[in-house]
Amino acid sequence: MRPVQQGFTLLEMLVVLLMVAVGFGLLASGISQGLKSAQERQVKRDLSLALRQVRSQAISAGQPASLRLDVLRNSYQLPGKTPRQLPDGMTLRLTTAATADSDEGSVGLITFYPNGGSTGGHLYLARGSQATRIDIDWLTGRVDWRDGQQP
Repeated sequence: MRPVQQGFTLLEMLVVLLMVAVGFGLLASGISQGLKSAQERQVKRDLSLALRQVRSQAISAGQPASLRLDVLRNSYQLPGKTPRQLPDGMTLRLTTAATADSDEGSVGLITFYPNGGSTGGHLYLARGSQATRIDIDWLTGRVDWRDGQQP
């Protein structure tokens, strides 16, 4: 009769530790991707909110107001505020009729008017292969964004 073996072999322990390490690696990767995705959604919301805020400011003050966008520095600026930087790895591209005076020609404006209209245009936010287009309607000043757009 064989004696009953108690405990685990070294090989069994190593296999379990390897499985735990792989599991933690996959979990960390998933969390990292989730955080990047949440950060991208927050930037889209913040930029859309900034555009809507400038539109409201133009309507309530009864005079034009502009959101300043710098594509070289990947930043945007509300009237009278300090520029806000986009997160690392995220780029900004702008298509609009209005530009601001700058040495590099990299600054564009989205101007809203007291009647609610605007210069209109498209903003493209991209990180890697993920891109979002923010549309600003010239007639109504309405701000919309769509994921999966190509800049």
